[in-house]
Amino acid sequence: MRYPYKTASQLMQEAPRDYKGFESKFDARIHDSKEYRQYVNRMPYSVWDGTIPVKADIQIEPMKCIHLSTENLERLIKEQDRMDSLRDEANYAKTVLTSMRRDQQVRDDNPAVDKAYRNYQMLLELARK
Repeated sequence: MRYPYKTASQLMQEAPRDYKGFESKFDARIHDSKEYRQYVNRMPYSVWDGTIPVKADIQIEPMKCIHLSTENLERLIKEQDRMDSLRDEANYAKTVLTSMRRDQQVRDDNPAVDKAYRNYQMLLELARK
């Protein structure tokens, strides 16, 4: 039986820089695992008629085995945490910029709002001094 997936050696030949870079950065060893991840694609609730289908769509994925030292694993976790915080900061910045653009559009469309905003900015500057 042939599965529609690639072995680790095939993946490493296609993108050797990604694996090799990870291996060298974290002093890791990566190879095919003897374990597989098996799961069933869930049927959308709107389609489900209450019966369990006889023929379920079972997906089988090969897994990789990654060997890391404890120190390098901690380093990888810290790097992942840093990436998560950077993503959160980027999302916040995106929200702020969207809000600023929306506010600018309101000021551009309404001259009275723009005048009130300029007066508000001037009062803020006076309060800071």
